[in-house]
Amino acid sequence: MKKLIYLSALCSSILLSAQQNAQINQSRIEGTDRPQPAPLAQDASSSNNETVESSDTGAQRPVLLSKSGISGFFGYDSKYFYRSNPFALEGKLKQQKTGMWTNTFFGGASLSSMELDSSIVTPYIGGSWTTNDYLEDNLDRFNFNTASAYGLLLAQHESGWSGRVGISYFSDRLTETDTEDYSEYFPNIGISKAYNLSADVIGYFDAYFGLHESTVGTYGENFQDNLDNMEITGSYSLFYKYGNIKITPKYTLSFRSFDKYYDISKGSTVDRDDLIHNISLKAELPISGSVKVGLFGGYTSRDSSGTVTPNDYENLDAGLGLTLKATF
Repeated sequence: MKKLIYLSALCSSILLSAQQNAQINQSRIEGTDRPQPAPLAQDASSSNNETVESSDTGAQRPVLLSKSGISGFFGYDSKYFYRSNPFALEGKLKQQKTGMWTNTFFGGASLSSMELDSSIVTPYIGGSWTTNDYLEDNLDRFNFNTASAYGLLLAQHESGWSGRVGISYFSDRLTETDTEDYSEYFPNIGISKAYNLSADVIGYFDAYFGLHESTVGTYGENFQDNLDNMEITGSYSLFYKYGNIKITPKYTLSFRSFDKYYDISKGSTVDRDDLIHNISLKAELPISGSVKVGLFGGYTSRDSSGTVTPNDYENLDAGLGLTLKATF
């Protein structure tokens, strides 16, 4: 009888631990930043003279973009930083605070551009693979790797505005078990504009709309589409050059509306909406033409409505990074 009671208690403890891990993992997934590709901003900010020029058609374009042929890039990015709330948990700002180390290998290409009467159309493809490691020993079971890929078509108009349509794919796999705990497809459309504010400052506006079609692998059938949502995001950045240092402040506002979010406290699907604010600051110093180091920091807050289970959270990131990038 004692053995039976012990086994029952052990099974209950294992089940409870698994449920807690699954809930924490979903919170981590919800709080993971999955930036969408914005080629104009990336190319303009990495330009040698920090200007946005016009092509022969008059359409605004980043100076590094080739008019014909394939322009490719590949590189490596490493970040070592403090994260105050790695699992996007409700409550105090310091929730399971930890150091993190991420390493990303990335690559992509812009294909042959087409010059139209008043615009330039360029296809882009790319992808990346990232290791995400928590530096606290008791959190290493949540370490995960992320694979991503995207394809998009960018149209740059002579007015200076750009439009794009594309699709992104993301997949997270837990390092310890090598099992996929999250994947999504994200079809999206967007607009953007980069323009010179002065000889040393570029302003950049970006907005997009998309649908997250997700699968949460750590839950049962009822939770497979739990994180499906519609997203509308807008951001504004400044690329400021101070000597050799490039400084980039950025503000991002996102609204997400979930299709059929399952609230564990209610035991049913509910209407859930999230409003997410992010303020970030990055300073980069080029070491050579292909190597740069930098400091970065960011604050994120999420206000969530429609659920009994709390989903509001705050997070603070701060750290340093190293980037190696080659183009061809």
